[in-house]
Amino acid sequence: MGWIRLGHNVCTKRQLSITRQLNYKNYYLTKGVHDSLLRINLDKTNQLVGTCTTRGTRTSNEDNYSVVSLELPSSKSLLEMNKDANRAYFGIFDGHGGSVVSEWLSKHLHERIENISLDDFHSTLAYLRSYRGYFKRFPIPGLIRDFVDDQGNPKPGVDVNDLTVEQRLTLAFLSADTSCLKQLRGGFDDAHEDNEGSTGSIAIFEPIDKRSFWESDEYDIIIGHVGDTRILLCDSATGEAVQLTTGDHHPGNPIESTRLNKYGFVTTDSFGDDRWMGMLATSRAFGDAKLKRYGISAEPDIVRHKIRVSNPAAFIVLVTDGITSVMSDQEIVDFVKQHKDPGMSAKKLVDAADQLQSDDNTTAVVVRLKDWGKRMQDYTKELRAYRLENTTMSSRQSW
Repeated sequence: MGWIRLGHNVCTKRQLSITRQLNYKNYYLTKGVHDSLLRINLDKTNQLVGTCTTRGTRTSNEDNYSVVSLELPSSKSLLEMNKDANRAYFGIFDGHGGSVVSEWLSKHLHERIENISLDDFHSTLAYLRSYRGYFKRFPIPGLIRDFVDDQGNPKPGVDVNDLTVEQRLTLAFLSADTSCLKQLRGGFDDAHEDNEGSTGSIAIFEPIDKRSFWESDEYDIIIGHVGDTRILLCDSATGEAVQLTTGDHHPGNPIESTRLNKYGFVTTDSFGDDRWMGMLATSRAFGDAKLKRYGISAEPDIVRHKIRVSNPAAFIVLVTDGITSVMSDQEIVDFVKQHKDPGMSAKKLVDAADQLQSDDNTTAVVVRLKDWGKRMQDYTKELRAYRLENTTMSSRQSW
């Protein structure tokens, strides 16, 4: 199976190696009149997907993103539902300590999702457990626990390729983490390489009615989430923001602090932000070899969000914390509503974060869905106008 690249952010820093190479094409297939096939170049139009990224006040841009058409070997359950499913994949990645890991994820995580097998888990588990500490007895994730033994080997009779999308995401995120760690652990002399890592949040659109994602009434959005990048949906019935990601993986998050409290400590920086082991603002990430034994895991939170006629959507927007640090979820969604196409929305959203004095890289990916352009309530119009008119105040003080 192959994947079709629709667009991504390109950086020129050193590359991490991969074991599989797949061909790709830059179009999304959809049905035309009389069941003909149309090739839609999503990287050529701002009408369907808008992307914008900037380094802001930083010396370099460590954010990356992916927009591809994904092909997966169909599980038995999916074959029964829709054997012709054509999936769109969107990802956003916020690197720290460098752009190596976020760039690798933007180029190859979707490939890993396509190719992953249950046979791959044993080596992944063994490598993570080599870090000892938190990973000494790393619990096998619940989605695959019943299908493997304590060492991660498939149990007899298990079809190693018959995986749900959720299982694929779990296996692929952990496998991708080990690929990054092996390079960062063994390939470089600079001490700071141990501190390189990235967050990552991805959305896969799985159609139910065999229509393209931008005209479908019935589809599932499967979310895989690590860190504090964020994916928001606009509920077109109410105009309200719905956070599809499960919440930021920060050391102060009660669930995360419970998971980590045996392995390290949380400190607070001069801005009042929690940092794990005094270094990292996120409690889950890809890479970060130095902090792996203290519990920095790339095991994703996974959510399947169902869109049906009764709960329509206008768009989703993927953002890095350079935007969410200065704008609320509802402000972001309301801001996107105001612009005529996703391309303009993404650019203006990044510009607004810069005007609100974000001190980080800022990236936005806006994806048009069926109810794009529908008239909806703007809940934060006056607040946004006030804030944008009073930008002499720092972004932290404005909250």
